[in-house]
Amino acid sequence: MQVDNLDHLGLVAGIIDELGLVELTDKILNGKPRVHVTTGQVVKAMLLNCMGFVSAPLYLFSEFFESKPTEHLLGAGVKPEHLNDDRLGRALDELYEYGTSQFFLEASIAAVEKFGVDVSQGQLDSTSMAVDGEYKQAEPQASEELVLKPEEEAEPVAIEIVRGYSRDHRPDLKQFMINLICSRDGGVPLWLKVGNGNDSDSQEFAQLMVDFKSNWTANTMMVVDAAFYNEPNLQKVKSLKWLSRVPQTLKIAKQLIATAEEELTPVLCDLEDYRMWEVKQNYGGIEQRWILIESQSRKADESLWEPELKKIEKRLNRQLKALTQQIFACKPDAMEALLNFQASLETHTLSSYSVETIRTKRSPGRPAREKGQTDIEGYQLKAELVRKETTTEEFQQKRSRFILATNQLDEKEWPAQKLLEEYKNQQKVERGFRFLKDPLFFTSSVFVNTPSRVEALALL
Repeated sequence: MQVDNLDHLGLVAGIIDELGLVELTDKILNGKPRVHVTTGQVVKAMLLNCMGFVSAPLYLFSEFFESKPTEHLLGAGVKPEHLNDDRLGRALDELYEYGTSQFFLEASIAAVEKFGVDVSQGQLDSTSMAVDGEYKQAEPQASEELVLKPEEEAEPVAIEIVRGYSRDHRPDLKQFMINLICSRDGGVPLWLKVGNGNDSDSQEFAQLMVDFKSNWTANTMMVVDAAFYNEPNLQKVKSLKWLSRVPQTLKIAKQLIATAEEELTPVLCDLEDYRMWEVKQNYGGIEQRWILIESQSRKADESLWEPELKKIEKRLNRQLKALTQQIFACKPDAMEALLNFQASLETHTLSSYSVETIRTKRSPGRPAREKGQTDIEGYQLKAELVRKETTTEEFQQKRSRFILATNQLDEKEWPAQKLLEEYKNQQKVERGFRFLKDPLFFTSSVFVNTPSRVEALALL
């Protein structure tokens, strides 16, 4: 009798089998019949490995299955030694050559049809995955070699693993990006694009939405964060339904956030923590609704705005110290410098300021006896920095308010409260990214050394 440890992997394998992922993979990749293990079985084995709660990278892959009932999980005749790094590498190459986004799409469609997933609302977000190593890029081919004959197809272009803005606060490491669209219903992934390490959300999100719409027939409302919201993107997705947070860097957004409550039109909201006001807006040539939302709990939370105020005070005090250490030739020059500094202040003001007369140090030696000789005089500023009376209230309001925008003008179909609830559900994508980066699962670690295989591994 031999006892193997199945743990939770039987449940994972059961879902994979119910989805028919092995058969789907072998069908769309048109893999050649293999004696030991098919590409679909390799894909299933990789998924079981990443859900195995162990730190087992690819080069330890066969060891992972030595203590598992491999034939029971993967199929008759499949043994751990068949899952070596060469076979895994070939499977990754096949996935890349087929197209990672296309393969992900077909698997997602199968899941949606099988489990009846509602795709009327989607949530879009991205994250960065840091890697170690050089990851040198392939040199571009000469221009004459890029000219294709009509019957030829362009070969896929691998991602660029380079430095960029790091969500993990590791700017020293190279990275690649994962862009993901999930359904509101269960957070099921619907669309994937693996991107270059220096891709910008503000440039990629609109194209991702267009690509998604061209491959899914559902009229999906897309929920995105503020990185999407700019004029070029709004023009690009005119025919799509979207809901986005408005960046507070926009001048009209700042004005709306600073508007007094009595000047706004309130919207009925039965959520205890929120108050809402709605206005019509035309931005980027697109008619839309803006929902101004205020969170009472955020307004009362000093930790959200007090650190920023202290940071501003620290910077202004450094500037004031440098100003008060200057020596001016006359009082008008000193007062002019003081007034210029005062005019630049937005959140603070100066108090107890004065101009004091100073004298230069007497040069060494016996003082001269000539009549009428005096020491050279100069002038120095003295001042203190204090907060304006309205600053605390303004920062409370600024940090407790945010704006949601949508091009859906039907208030009955999409009332303001429903829009807020849809936006709050976007956290499902972020939770998925946290799962990928959790050290317990080890899925964020990359042990392949070519960008094409990194892209295929990101797909899995």
